[in-house]
Amino acid sequence: MIKLEFAKSAGFLSETDRDLAARICSKTDKELRTLLPTLIDLVHVRIAAEQRVIPQFGYGASAMSMDSVSFALNPAHSASTIEILKAHLRSALFHECHHLVRGWVKRGGKRREHFIERVICEGLATAFERDAAGSSALWSKYPDNVQDWVNELLALPPQAPYSDWMFFHPDGRQWIGYRAGTFIADRGIRALRC
Repeated sequence: MIKLEFAKSAGFLSETDRDLAARICSKTDKELRTLLPTLIDLVHVRIAAEQRVIPQFGYGASAMSMDSVSFALNPAHSASTIEILKAHLRSALFHECHHLVRGWVKRGGKRREHFIERVICEGLATAFERDAAGSSALWSKYPDNVQDWVNELLALPPQAPYSDWMFFHPDGRQWIGYRAGTFIADRGIRALRC
């Protein structure tokens, strides 16, 4: 089951917001149990306020440990909390619970030695979020020249700056690692189906 918790910083959320989040978590838990049968029995989902989120959407999510996920909302974002929860909480849970099952978490998971392994972990979770949850996240869409991005990522040292390659690159590109990882995941999925 998903156990929903609210951080003190989430005090700005109304009872309506909290009830909506609880309903989404309950319904999503049932879906995830069918699709990810090895998902840990009790998943803690903590909702908090945070300024460092995806600027376009007002939220961010992370697989924190083998049994916990954080979902952050920016209370100053132009979208209402209801809009953000309705648009993103379910798909974020699909993405982050995929990480829990594969052990790609911030604390206590499996070490990923090479940068491309991190890219693949994010690509697999993004493809799962897209295909199983019906999400159309921008980081799941890759450009025609994505193979060039894959080649760039393959050439990186193991400890390349994560933020530059996964979120906002100094050259202006966004989500290079997520998008290239989704491309890699899609190629692997197609190869398995053949």
